[in-house]
Amino acid sequence: MFALLIRVVKHQPLMFSKLSQSYQFWITLALVVTVHLLVIFLALMDYQTMGPASSKKDVTETELVESDSPCDGKDLTGKKKEVVGDRVNLRVGPGTKFEKVTYVNPNDSDQELVARLESGMRVLEQCISGDWARVMVDRPARYKESHQGWVAREYLR
Repeated sequence: MFALLIRVVKHQPLMFSKLSQSYQFWITLALVVTVHLLVIFLALMDYQTMGPASSKKDVTETELVESDSPCDGKDLTGKKKEVVGDRVNLRVGPGTKFEKVTYVNPNDSDQELVARLESGMRVLEQCISGDWARVMVDRPARYKESHQGWVAREYLR
């Protein structure tokens, strides 16, 4: 189909030699519009399947708990740590029963993204609770505001 379209656009008659130029123009225009509409349709279908991060919550046997657990004064550490795991989720509380931390995509204000830590990131450990630590990203600096929450301590060194 694309070879036919390219030949028609380059004015190389293929099967249209017996048609008037007016008909050739309209057939070419119809083919071009059809291809453009197909591309737009596929792009929209791909966009719809992505969906915002907030609609993809992990639902386990227990109900998710929404809580932004602050450090309550005990077990304060203030230590600088390095992340040793890839795509480590930040949680709003100390445990997997808490929701993942999300933030607004700076390039698309209608989309929420899940805040994740990557290997090599530097964080400030604010406090600990069992096997979990409340952290805020120190480096890279662009994540200081959006990437704060609880992470399993096994991913910190």
